[in-house]
Amino acid sequence: MNSKKSPIASSNPKIHFFGGTKEVDGVCYLVECGDEKILIDCGLHQSSESSHLNYEPFSFNPSEISAVIITHGHIDHTGRLPLLYKNGFRGQVYSTPPTRDVSDLLLLDAQHLLMEEAEREKKNVLYSLEDLQKVMNDWKVAEYHTETRISSKFSFVFYNAGHILGSAIVMLKIRKSPQKEIRVVFSGDLGNPQNMLLPEADVLTEGDYCLIESTYGDRLHEKPDKRKDMLEDAIEETVRNGGVAMIPAFAMERTQELMFELDELVSYHRIPQIPVFIDSPLAIRLTGVYEKYLTYLRLEAFKMVESGTDFFNFPGLNFTLTTEESKTINNVPAPKIIVAGAGSSQGGRILHHEKRYLPDPNSTLLIVGYQMAGSLGRRLLEGEKLVKIHGERVQVKAQIRQISAYSAHADQGMLLSWIKPMRFNLKKAFVVQGEEQSSNVLAQKMRDLCTIAAEVPNYQDVVELE
Repeated sequence: MNSKKSPIASSNPKIHFFGGTKEVDGVCYLVECGDEKILIDCGLHQSSESSHLNYEPFSFNPSEISAVIITHGHIDHTGRLPLLYKNGFRGQVYSTPPTRDVSDLLLLDAQHLLMEEAEREKKNVLYSLEDLQKVMNDWKVAEYHTETRISSKFSFVFYNAGHILGSAIVMLKIRKSPQKEIRVVFSGDLGNPQNMLLPEADVLTEGDYCLIESTYGDRLHEKPDKRKDMLEDAIEETVRNGGVAMIPAFAMERTQELMFELDELVSYHRIPQIPVFIDSPLAIRLTGVYEKYLTYLRLEAFKMVESGTDFFNFPGLNFTLTTEESKTINNVPAPKIIVAGAGSSQGGRILHHEKRYLPDPNSTLLIVGYQMAGSLGRRLLEGEKLVKIHGERVQVKAQIRQISAYSAHADQGMLLSWIKPMRFNLKKAFVVQGEEQSSNVLAQKMRDLCTIAAEVPNYQDVVELE
């Protein structure tokens, strides 16, 4: 097997790594067999270090791509699909049904943000609303555990990844010859089993090659009972201080899971009943997708809904959809809880609240998700005491807390447990979708503890599949 950056003169299938290597975002893998090429994901580069790549030409000809298989709806896995169409792609896009609905909302939101960015920075917008609509028109859906044939050379099966609603592990089957089939597993983003809403990820035992994510490949989450205690403690302390609990949360999954747990804390009188604001139009719309696909939820959560429990609506909960409604939050006296996007404090309504309350020592910024390198959330987590928000210098006197167990990603132990059953069949595993240190640590653990041949690919590497 070869791994290098120049084209390989061979009839064997190949994987090209065009994103998600030594970085979390921009996920994009090209798989070719003979004259046919498909993509697994086509994500936007969102970190400050790699966002310039969004404006560079694709490293392949989009018109030669016959299909794109999407693991889940997050923008770092879907965000360049309209750009792919703009540059000549006319094939099919495949995902689970919830992922299609989620992607429609998230891509629309991303296009709006990209237009604002282009206007602010005086550069061309990446793609138009029409490009986005054309992509959605050519989007097909497939359920879990059902084989879908793309062509005589490619077919795939989706398995539940437990990451966000509809997220999938992809088992790609490549027909090298009538007698030879190669199976490549793409983990997508694997979910945290502590998630109260979604079932745990499916465990696979077969596969010749595997691309495994490593967002938390170098660390462990807190235990589930501890995370709820930490959430309770943070809110109670903020209430005692008469401050504001700000929770930057990704609109997809994190917000819905927080609503579920806040409902429990309020219902069992573990925290006082104070105003809770979901200040994210996108999160509010995405919650509607959850209500549409209740059968994709964890059985316990589904049964709760069937029995009449509505954990998306509890005493004190307020949805602020419009800008005018959002502004009225300022008029509500503390203590109060504000859950708002974006999760890394890189944009969205959370910035308005952070600008207002970060200088308040009685308030708390509670970080419950992965903070991308260079993001405002990451810098606050690392202890910066003076930050710039909307061009204004803001002193940071509020308490900064983190609960990593609310992450929608599996931690190191969970990742190792997931891949270990495949160890007897795998020829090689490629550790992707994590910062370099995280990927390297996980790869070493896989070699030491699972006796799996694991390597961390570089951007634009090419791997031949034998």
